Amino acid sequence: VGVKCRVGAAGTERSFMVVVYEDHSCARVFEVWRVSVHAVHRMDIQGLVGQTEREGCSLTLRSAQGDTKRLIAMSSHPSEVSVDSPGPISIGSSLTEVPIRYTPMQPGRRDVLIHFVEEGAPKAQPPVSAWLLVTRAKMPVISKRYDIRIRAGKPASKKVMYTNPYSVLRTFRLRTDKPSLLSFRDAKAELEVGPKATQSLSLKFAPNPKAGSSEDILVFINDDDDKNEECLCITVEYF
Repeated sequence: VGVKCRVGAAGTERSFMVVVYEDHSCARVFEVWRVSVHAVHRMDIQGLVGQTEREGCSLTLRSAQGDTKRLIAMSSHPSEVSVDSPGPISIGSSLTEVPIRYTPMQPGRRDVLIHFVEEGAPKAQPPVSAWLLVTRAKMPVISKRYDIRIRAGKPASKKVMYTNPYSVLRTFRLRTDKPSLLSFRDAKAELEVGPKATQSLSLKFAPNPKAGSSEDILVFINDDDDKNEECLCITVEYF
């Protein structure tokens, strides 16, 4: 059932009733719905899967009453979209810019809702500000592909080689789109490689009980700013 409703400014609410009848003559009521529409701010964000986007990702907040408030941000998808600052956020009568961190791990569109609630406020109190972030993520270019065979039902460790293309020592950040299947031997998920040197990247594969299945697992090798340097695709065949 599609319903259209004209809403007001962000922070306002509009409620209406929808009556569903079970006959063409509208004589017998089947259900009655109460619909409440909350108007929120909206922002569009784009990024690449496996890396963190910060540029152009900020929200502006202001206290409507002009007093100082301490807010806590609540995200519907905190692993992908969160506030890029620790602790509560202080706002007042002037505009306050709040940085946002966007780290998508799957391509496509996702609607993320962020509520800013006052610190210590009861749960029933409405948020001070609400934002709908419409996120769109694209896949990075896959630079290398690997095919690996692993016995089903048993954990395994494998190594792939990575060459630092730079003339200085670099420490790369490591990510994967399927952490339930693959993890890194380094607990910090980092890889330190000397200038123009080649270093082994140790991978740990979790047991998969499905013999005859295969999985495409992405490994993202990122720089200090969590921007993608290379994307590896590892096709794992379980036998």
